[in-house]
Amino acid sequence: MIQRIKKTPAFYGAAWALGAGALIHLFGLVNVLHNHDNIWQQTSGYGAGVELGRWMLSLMGDAMEKLGFGYNLPQVNGLLYLAMLACAAGLAVSFLRVRGKASAAMIGILFVVFPSVTAVLFYKFTTFYYGIAVFLAVLAAWLLFTGNRWRILLSALCVACSMGIYQAYAPLTISLVVLRLLKDTLTREEPVSGEIRQGLRACAALILGVVLYFAGLKAALILYHAQLSTYQGVDQMGQISLGELPALLVQTYRAVFLLPLEDYGRIAGTPLLRLLYGLLELLSLGMLAVLAARRKDRLRLLVIAGLLLAVPLALNFVMVMCSGSEIHTLMVYALVFLPSIPLIFLEEFLDAAARWRGIGTLCRKAALVLAGAMIVCYAYGANAHYVAMYYANRQAENYCAALVTQVRMTPGFDTDKQWAMIGRISDPLLQSDWRDAMYYGGHCFTNDLLNQYSRMSWFENYIGYEIPLVSDQEAQELAGTEAVKQMPCWPDQGSIQVIGDTVVIKFQNVGG
Repeated sequence: MIQRIKKTPAFYGAAWALGAGALIHLFGLVNVLHNHDNIWQQTSGYGAGVELGRWMLSLMGDAMEKLGFGYNLPQVNGLLYLAMLACAAGLAVSFLRVRGKASAAMIGILFVVFPSVTAVLFYKFTTFYYGIAVFLAVLAAWLLFTGNRWRILLSALCVACSMGIYQAYAPLTISLVVLRLLKDTLTREEPVSGEIRQGLRACAALILGVVLYFAGLKAALILYHAQLSTYQGVDQMGQISLGELPALLVQTYRAVFLLPLEDYGRIAGTPLLRLLYGLLELLSLGMLAVLAARRKDRLRLLVIAGLLLAVPLALNFVMVMCSGSEIHTLMVYALVFLPSIPLIFLEEFLDAAARWRGIGTLCRKAALVLAGAMIVCYAYGANAHYVAMYYANRQAENYCAALVTQVRMTPGFDTDKQWAMIGRISDPLLQSDWRDAMYYGGHCFTNDLLNQYSRMSWFENYIGYEIPLVSDQEAQELAGTEAVKQMPCWPDQGSIQVIGDTVVIKFQNVGG
């Protein structure tokens, strides 16, 4: 039994995903790297939960902490996350009926090297939960195509729980279903009515999943005595006017088709990546056209055309879900299937192109080489981001240490005094040679780390210094006094002074 499993494409996909993922992300797993959120979640935490609509995240995070887990452990959390992604990759390979082992391995590696994965690994405190969300999203699609009589309900529950951890993973389920229906319609000889019924069942499961998600959210808001945040329009989820829908659909398709020309979600940030997306999109269209040309049934061709139109919409459905919000790298994970399309349909294309063996062999090599080149680019980019984050962290630590040292040397300082930090740090001498390497969402330059809401966490966790800050209102009142207005701005001499019972650090001029 085990030997048979090891020979399946699904096992190859999962095994390559786990092995390659651990190797590619090794630097990020064995180093403590913080962005603005990760430094805040010390020693434990799961981030914003029910207030951002992530009710399942709150339930799981609270349960883990009560069990004595939930610590922000980079290696443990990161490896568990990659293990969940590997399981999801293997399940996706099986669900999409990928026959080639090389194709399965490539899909598995793409699953763990895509920029959305690197972005999640900047938030180590929550990676394990996000890994579960990805697996549930894939499982939701897989359950729909089983013979279980409860498949619609079980799939809907998986959709609801996955969205309850991170809403932006719903397009993974939608994309998998659309790609599977497209593959079955293109390659199977059974009446197309079977695919139509399966599509209707999938729609029912997805709608029920969304309903269950909102029901769970409503219950969690009551349980936690919370209300939805306005962040990124979370409190407006699902509210789209019919008038804005056409323009939104145009934007959704445009973002996918113009990836060879324009970066989107920060997944095509280099000219080489944009070129690879262009070549892979052309290869995908060519292979799908050959497969579609073999079908003569009008109804089947109509269904194929509809599914082909649905593919870009499914891959980028997050834009419809989050209209008016900024699209973060975390949110576009479903686009991992875009470069995977030639690999998903490769064996079926080779069967269809058997008469043109040379063309089939050329397309097979092109699919594997282009996917391999994209993997190399993304693996290289991930490590560039990790090293850039490493240096940004060191700079933030050193900056905080220098600031504390200067405060302690200020005439009149003693530990009984409270501190007032006026404005944002804007140091003209602060720079980093690695800044240009940071473009994935979730990454932060030193200046950002020092000015985010989590600024004080750097002092507490790296200097071991719990600073007694004045209230925001007191800081505003101080900023308006003549004594503070006359002070130079940091880091110039005199930008730190003791005024009354307060140590004032003036970073910039604020107020009137």
